[in-house]
Amino acid sequence: MKKKQLLYNAMGMVALGLSLSGCSDDYTSNGDKANGFTGSKYVIAGTSSEATYLLTTDALDNGEISLVADGIEVDNASYWVFFKEKYAYRLVYNQGNAGVTTSYEMDEEGDLVERNIRHEIQNRFTTIGQYGNQIITAASGATDKKDGAGNPQYGITFTMIDAERQTLSTKTVVGENMIGTGEYCTVSGLVESNGKIYAGVCPEGVSVWGVQNNSALLSDEAKALINDEGGISGTITPNQVSVAIYNGTDFENPTIITDNRLSYATSRYRSQYYSNIDVDAQGNIYVFSASYPSTLTGIQKTNKPSGVLRIKAGTTEFDKDYYVNLEDDVVAGRAMYKVWHITEDYFLLQMYKDKTEDKSWTVNTHRLGIFKASEGKFTWVEGLPDADSINSLSKNAFVDNGLAYIAVTPVTAGAKPTMYVINPVTATATKGLVVTADGGVSAVGKLSNEWR
Repeated sequence: MKKKQLLYNAMGMVALGLSLSGCSDDYTSNGDKANGFTGSKYVIAGTSSEATYLLTTDALDNGEISLVADGIEVDNASYWVFFKEKYAYRLVYNQGNAGVTTSYEMDEEGDLVERNIRHEIQNRFTTIGQYGNQIITAASGATDKKDGAGNPQYGITFTMIDAERQTLSTKTVVGENMIGTGEYCTVSGLVESNGKIYAGVCPEGVSVWGVQNNSALLSDEAKALINDEGGISGTITPNQVSVAIYNGTDFENPTIITDNRLSYATSRYRSQYYSNIDVDAQGNIYVFSASYPSTLTGIQKTNKPSGVLRIKAGTTEFDKDYYVNLEDDVVAGRAMYKVWHITEDYFLLQMYKDKTEDKSWTVNTHRLGIFKASEGKFTWVEGLPDADSINSLSKNAFVDNGLAYIAVTPVTAGAKPTMYVINPVTATATKGLVVTADGGVSAVGKLSNEWR
């Protein structure tokens, strides 16, 4: 077993909001490229029965490779984020405890090395995105702010890691009444288009997690619920979708746009909010909804199906002429779960396997489809294993040169995870690289040293 790389210096542990004054903003090469490797390699993150590994490979469409034999051992990760083919960030979700974040790059020899600064993300996070040079996480929770009656206000804490400067900063904003109903809200998905950040808004009700004690903000419907039921922990507005448009990372005074053709834009896995929003090659934002509140009861239950809306590039409103009812009109009662842009206006959708009213995280989501957004056309991906034979998919799809790559881990004991290469134009998947990783493959990306 290879030892964990401890290439950070003794001053590299950085607490929340602090950076080392003795470190340069630029991480530069001190080697001679002529005598080493210049180019790019694919990077695979996965686990064995004993540890977590990163390894590199020259191809994802063929061959076989082993995490233990060919990889470097690293600390466990909740998520991997690849930044501009320069850095691979290991993020850790530790609930109430700080999660230590490390990042890796490719050196002049083509080897993966840990960068010299670590960060502690003090807040838990429930969604992740990128904007400019920054990797952003966000989570909701109590703040030190008080309302006019002295009640604690709940908000959203954004943590921003500048990948180039290796600095960390945070910003907390009040998340109450974002959509004008008095509800407490959080966000799901953070995507960039035309210099702005677009995020799905997720209302979470009028309980103590919202503004139950601040009656001045509450709608008449919310007040009635509090009087009758003492407040509810879920939304009172499940039949609308809202998007917050931020001008930058101060996260103040967003433009909020709302539409009643969809429910809110997110999927859930326990405490995690998975993005249902992405951007095509022209900067158009497509807002999907998994119709997650259809799993709830009473006033919290939505009657809106899983579907898609559009925000045209450069605008701050939903396109009133664009609506796709995925669930009822396109995929025979099934709903989408996750979305990734591939190329042009092609999106890869992770789908619920069966027609079902239950869109919770306990249900099989191991089918994939291609959605051509301009045409509102959906096509099931052919060539993948049967959904019932799949134990897990990698948490994120990797996109390169107009193709999507996703790792499939079989249910069968001893079967090895396999990369599948998905062509969006033909909606076909081809079996590729086989990975010896008995714990599965969690992420795939690409790193280069040509920028150094």
